[in-house]
Amino acid sequence: MQPREIFLLAMDRQDLPRVPFVETSIAFGIGEKILGRKLKPVEISRLNTRIRNVEDEKELARKLGRDEICIRFTAPTFCEKIRGKDGIEYLGEGYIKDMDAFAKLFHLPDPDDESLYEPLKAYIECKDEFPVICSMRIGFLSAYMSIGFTTMMEALYANHELIDAVMNAYVEWSARVIRRVIDMGVDCIKTTDDFAFNTGPFISPEMFKTWVLAYHRKAHVEIDVPWILHTDGNVDPLLEDLFALNFNALHPIDPNCYDIREFSRRHGHRKVIIGNVNLNNLGMGTPESVEEETKGLIRDLGPGGGWCISASNSIPDYVKPENLIKMAETIRKYGSYPIQIDE
Repeated sequence: MQPREIFLLAMDRQDLPRVPFVETSIAFGIGEKILGRKLKPVEISRLNTRIRNVEDEKELARKLGRDEICIRFTAPTFCEKIRGKDGIEYLGEGYIKDMDAFAKLFHLPDPDDESLYEPLKAYIECKDEFPVICSMRIGFLSAYMSIGFTTMMEALYANHELIDAVMNAYVEWSARVIRRVIDMGVDCIKTTDDFAFNTGPFISPEMFKTWVLAYHRKAHVEIDVPWILHTDGNVDPLLEDLFALNFNALHPIDPNCYDIREFSRRHGHRKVIIGNVNLNNLGMGTPESVEEETKGLIRDLGPGGGWCISASNSIPDYVKPENLIKMAETIRKYGSYPIQIDE
């Protein structure tokens, strides 16, 4: 089977010849290390992002044995950008503190501008054997980055006008973009709005219904292709509301909060689970420790299907390339059905 068929069958919980490898976000720098050469990025300046061109993305997917290629297509945020010594851009304080700042500073690119979608068009036209995943935020994460986390938490009680304006702007933009990219031919939408700390949700379940779900549904209804929902942290108090949504797969089952094996026993019959080779191991461990962890996940979660392997979040530049390569090699070696790994 080709990767696209593997991926689509996995999202539909169908029988497969092997465990799918779904790694939707691999940082630019580590991609260069894996491929062994400098890459020329494709800049999407209006979204303040850069991506690999489609040929480099396919080459990286083939080298690792991934079952998809992914393009990030996320609305810009209005906050301080800080460049660290490692070259990684970190987000600082939000600029949209009140309605005056919203009126002066908050401007999203036109979602009907054809030129905005040129990089995505290249992915769709040249995807070859792969499905194309479009990764984006719906609204909540972008809103609290733009407003600032503390200011947004205060505004949930004291400035509903600001929350309503920013959330509506992001969600309406996302809904139009989702409809557009699906009509263009993307195979899957991945949404990446984090909702929780390691200890629990950012806001109460009641507020989550009012200030997240009620807004996000305006975009959710546009998703009629497979949908991967990503959130870090402990979302236990929100799970029933989340599971009521029509997404296919939940990513990444944060190992700082969950034992993925126990999570699978409790909830694996409800949604496909994607996860979760620990980033701490990928970043600080050895190829041997990565192989051991990856084998254990395949052994315990592979039988019966309904699971795709990935890292426990994304693949940032601090991951050791030899560890990512060992993870990929281990998946190829042990991931065929029926799973045959000794205890």
